[in-house]
Amino acid sequence: MAKGAKGKQATVEQGPESDPNILYSSYNNECQSIGITPYQPLKDNLINEENQNRGTQIIVLPNTKGGEALGSGGCRCLVNAMISIPFTATKELRICSSSLGDAGASSIKSLLIATATKRPLDPSTDSTATQPIWQLEYIELTDNDISHVGAKALGRSLCVGMNTTLNTLILDFNRTMGSQGVAALCKGLATNSTLKKLSLKHCGIDEQGGQSLTDILSFKKTALISLDISCNAIGGSGLSDLCTGLLANTSIKTLRLADNGINQTDDDVKGIETLATVLVKHPSLIAVDINHNNIGDRGAKVLLPSLVDNKQITEFKVDTRMNDDLFKQLFRASASSKKKGGKKKKK
Repeated sequence: MAKGAKGKQATVEQGPESDPNILYSSYNNECQSIGITPYQPLKDNLINEENQNRGTQIIVLPNTKGGEALGSGGCRCLVNAMISIPFTATKELRICSSSLGDAGASSIKSLLIATATKRPLDPSTDSTATQPIWQLEYIELTDNDISHVGAKALGRSLCVGMNTTLNTLILDFNRTMGSQGVAALCKGLATNSTLKKLSLKHCGIDEQGGQSLTDILSFKKTALISLDISCNAIGGSGLSDLCTGLLANTSIKTLRLADNGINQTDDDVKGIETLATVLVKHPSLIAVDINHNNIGDRGAKVLLPSLVDNKQITEFKVDTRMNDDLFKQLFRASASSKKKGGKKKKK
């Protein structure tokens, strides 16, 4: 350390690809070019120096002080700014309840396509030095009125040959997406070999959505380890289709199907029977949540044989609307939940 430098921290100069101030300046210019006001919460996220994650983690939430949401126009300005710099430092992008719509989803598609690794036209030319190295791993677009149109755009940007950095995609509470949207999304994801976590809670998925999700699960190179489609309506028929994909899958570890209208009809029981087969045969599945589905004693008795001596499944959640003894034999909390519960009991 140089003399006189004691107690002082050396400032590390940031390049444009990682300087959030430059990103905001570019975003501000983009807003001016189309005549919209920069979104204050986004400005706070990027400019506030007390935010240790600024730039690497961009979070856009509803404006608590009132005013308009980020909207599709603001999203387009942000994406254009990130691409033009290019601002490659962002690892997490979370835009929630911001009225993005399908136009906003299309802008996110442009960002995902921009992060795709581009190969030089001349294989003998080493152009890696000029290639931007993107780090985008996590995207959350919760509650943004994204329909099947926006889902199709996102799916296309995540198919084979496109983005390879993203490992988490959360599209919860986009209720207008429906099974048509899931089918469009899955058309692209069915050839994706890098995405690890997919969440589609409250997306209006009915029994037809099970078949589309099967296309992802049965892809031999899929890296998916967590799938959450809680609070939809796939029913027993959709469960049967989903389990067909699970039987051909070797990567999934966590499956969440809570509150999906799976009850005690013949179709429901057929789906539960297929799930029981999955529990016995799947090589990596360790956590399953079918809570808030009224499977009753009938469904519980179908599942019980597949869990009695099954030590691989460490978490299994079911609804309490069944015989108490059956519930006690089926329900398993995760190891972390047990640990927390133990601490509370000790206190």
